[in-house]
Amino acid sequence: MSASDVTPPGPARLPCPFVPAARPVFAAHVGPGDLVIASFGTRLGSYRSTQVTWPVNSPYMADPRPWDASCLCPDCDAVKNDDNRPIPLYGRVVLSTDDGVCDVWDADDVALVIPAALLLLPALT
Repeated sequence: MSASDVTPPGPARLPCPFVPAARPVFAAHVGPGDLVIASFGTRLGSYRSTQVTWPVNSPYMADPRPWDASCLCPDCDAVKNDDNRPIPLYGRVVLSTDDGVCDVWDADDVALVIPAALLLLPALT
């Protein structure tokens, strides 16, 4: 095999047109209208020790608010009753409430989002 027989790899293919617009941010810094597409490492179980990206079940538009410990939805109840989940240093936030169920994040967990302002830009080609 000669050097002329070797084909150099082409540019990396992106899985979707939004990837260049995605930004990692702390959950506490997710803004209204940001599109939440994934979390890093510790979301929904701070005892997870992996360093991988966890896609959310379905990307959603954020509507962030402080976590209300008196909420009785199943996710809030699970967070309150999880003895293995350490109390976060910076508190908790709810990034959305869909069908009456909160999406609870520790404020210092990292979310992969597409900022709302970038969602208004034309598609990258």
